[in-house]
Amino acid sequence: MKIKLLYSFLFFVSVVFSNLAQTSDKEAAARNWINEHTKELNIQPFHNFKLTFVRKGLAGETLRFQQMLNDVPVYDSEIVVNFVEGNNVAFSSNNYDASIAKIDTNPSITSASAIAISNQALKFKGTITYQDSKLCVVKMEQNTVLVYRVVTNAFDKTGSWEVMIDAKTGAVLSQKDIAIYHKDKKKEKVKKRNPNTKLTTPNSFVPGAAKVFIPDPLSKDRVAYAGNYVDNNDLTNAEFDAARTQVVLPEIELLNGVYKLKSTFVEIKDLTAPSSGLFTQSTPNFFFDRENDGFEAANAFYHLDNSMRYINNTLGIRCVPLTNSGVLFFDPSGANSADNSYYTAGTLNFGEGGVDDAEDADVVLHEMGHGIHDWISGGHASSSTGLGEGSGDYWAVSYSRSLNQWTTADTANNWVFSWDGHNEFWAGRVTNYTRTYPQTGATNTAIHTYGQIWATTLMKIFDVIGRTKMDKAFLEGLALTNGTSTQPLAATAVRQAAINMNYPCADIQTMTDKFNAAGYALAALPVSMGVIANQTVNADTANTYTIPNYSTLANAISVGCAATVTQSPAIGTSVTPGVYTITVTATLGASVVSRTFTLTVVSYLSTVDFVKNNITIYPNPAKNLITIKGDFNGLENITILNLLGQKVMEKALISNEEKIDVSSLSNGVYTIYFNNIKAGRKFIKE
Repeated sequence: MKIKLLYSFLFFVSVVFSNLAQTSDKEAAARNWINEHTKELNIQPFHNFKLTFVRKGLAGETLRFQQMLNDVPVYDSEIVVNFVEGNNVAFSSNNYDASIAKIDTNPSITSASAIAISNQALKFKGTITYQDSKLCVVKMEQNTVLVYRVVTNAFDKTGSWEVMIDAKTGAVLSQKDIAIYHKDKKKEKVKKRNPNTKLTTPNSFVPGAAKVFIPDPLSKDRVAYAGNYVDNNDLTNAEFDAARTQVVLPEIELLNGVYKLKSTFVEIKDLTAPSSGLFTQSTPNFFFDRENDGFEAANAFYHLDNSMRYINNTLGIRCVPLTNSGVLFFDPSGANSADNSYYTAGTLNFGEGGVDDAEDADVVLHEMGHGIHDWISGGHASSSTGLGEGSGDYWAVSYSRSLNQWTTADTANNWVFSWDGHNEFWAGRVTNYTRTYPQTGATNTAIHTYGQIWATTLMKIFDVIGRTKMDKAFLEGLALTNGTSTQPLAATAVRQAAINMNYPCADIQTMTDKFNAAGYALAALPVSMGVIANQTVNADTANTYTIPNYSTLANAISVGCAATVTQSPAIGTSVTPGVYTITVTATLGASVVSRTFTLTVVSYLSTVDFVKNNITIYPNPAKNLITIKGDFNGLENITILNLLGQKVMEKALISNEEKIDVSSLSNGVYTIYFNNIKAGRKFIKE
């Protein structure tokens, strides 16, 4: 059998970025925590742990320790430790396997031999688009076995195929498709296409434009699937054409006069059959109607790129594929034209059966949801009790509901896959699912069905605290989970992430109430307070300062938000310039928690001079995002000017620390002019 690699750089790739470096000054503290819990975790003396993943996020620093046997990893078995301040452990999760027996871990065959055995077992004939082989220890039928885990994606074979090869004998122990599909594979319907493969090479980025569905034609026009709003074998009409919205593509590739759907975050690829091409062209305007496969390409690209920018730039959460040098690959016309789509190893494949999946932003973002779950958990996304499917559904509906197209009275407001599903092809899913956790019965515990509990609950919280806060808690919470985490553990992790990010007690109580109503039975909230940053203030014209109420900064968390908060020195105390220790105490029954911070009162200085002296802009130079920090008190707005003095951006500063997305600016030197205090600061965009 003749086999070739389509993208050689995909072979054995596992790229981890600088912000996910495998070192941490908290490693010793984490190992001490593990040692202190050896008995509780039932850790065997011949097992050890290797630090494999470190993530510094909005909810603290998280370390992942891979379970090892004789320096060989135990597949998908780890201990996760999260720190929110100093060396204090805020949260932990684990799927450590104490039953792994002590065996010889010296393989008798090579990795290359295992790959050859896997390729023979899979019997594919086309191009390999991804392949990885790793030696590991697994538990199979109650036996501890040394295996090579070979994962292969091939152009002519739908899915991502895992083959377990006995590293001693070379026997094939198991083979299965591990791709994550947006619906049950049994519902697939296939369209036939003719092959036509085309590749290009990377180069510089320029802006472009596209016409897309936001998020789909039915939601855009608030109509039902009927009449002129049906798939009709991909035919377009006046209604569908009018339902398109013209959007800006911040980055597309320009190479030798040819434009391609590729950006910092996302790139079109021909990953699986059929070969419909890459839709490169001589114009930056990707304007197609839905009869043209280029429409699905542009539609998927826009929604994927937009969502990646939202996560990384707007939310400020670093989350990119662990493979492909951090770029998400997608095939808008793939999956062998099945009526299904799937995620695997930093790639998305969208099928074309029924309604073409890449026409529906819900499908596009659901599959991307599997990706972000994978990346943010360091490659340990769990599908247990439908957690992965529910997470994908939430990520899709978080976006579509934020558009406010349907009203709360509309049934479709709670639909997932409003265009791709809820029609003659399949029933779709909902986020007003009425069952609670746990479910019983073969049908109710299918992962796609089960996941509706998780998505429904997250959306109920979303409706109270808003999209931005819920999305941040969702992502940072998933970062605390492990490869076998269930919905209740994920709920605890999401709530803890929100506590770590200093969400107000009312939000934490909302999460607790909604999660418990869903049946997750979270532990009662202990009394806690976030870290209070040291404060520097300016004395008034009389050279005194009146100590205010710091209870908001203290943000006491407790059951029912019922803790009493006091502070010393007391509210209203008048002090002169100097340095003071402020203690804030939260009390609920016998539970008492205190925080201290330093208050520095400086001699009288005009407000304008004080603000000017305390402006900080970082990083500088900047690539995508800058942070402006100062004592603005919500009274400032800025204008960003280029070297010609032309206005390129305006923004009001509503807090003392604001993140500004500058990814759309051309490289060069810019001036940030603070309009109220009449001060300027320069930064470099690179």
